Amino acid sequence: MLDAIKGRRERDDEGFTLIELMVVLLIIAILMAIAIPTFLGARNTANARSSQSNLTNALTAEQTYWTNNQSFSATPSALAGIESSLTWSTTAATTEGGNTVTVTMSSDGQAVELQAYAKDGNCYAIVQDNNPADSFTGYSESPGACTVPTSLASSGVAPPAAGSAAQNFGTAADQGKLYASF
Repeated sequence: MLDAIKGRRERDDEGFTLIELMVVLLIIAILMAIAIPTFLGARNTANARSSQSNLTNALTAEQTYWTNNQSFSATPSALAGIESSLTWSTTAATTEGGNTVTVTMSSDGQAVELQAYAKDGNCYAIVQDNNPADSFTGYSESPGACTVPTSLASSGVAPPAAGSAAQNFGTAADQGKLYASF
């Protein structure tokens, strides 16, 4: 009996064959090929969500200011008193990421556009128009750096022309709808 156990033990010490090792390496390579793009996509999504979250907080600060003053503010110091975690600016952001939010207000104080330049290379914007005649909230995403909007009219915010951004505010008839969800 001792010889049978000894014989079996000697056969178990043979190790793995080259084919078995190559199959294991192939399986590991396939799993890595699946996992790496998924992790990179999650990182880009997180970078975009960070800027979108900053815009949501900025809009809440603007709405707080609106509640107290019945107009929006483009003054960074006034907005920093409400939401101090953001860096408020009146000029377009030129560097990706960070907590910088660009604020542009209509001349009558009834509409405001907030922009943030995300680490994913996109410019995200929220427009809030509280003019009773054409009240709406719009969201947009466009590739590339943010630019100072020129479409803020004294009676409110005119949406960009259809097709001017990857996802845009649409036409005047589409106001009040969400065009990019975040």
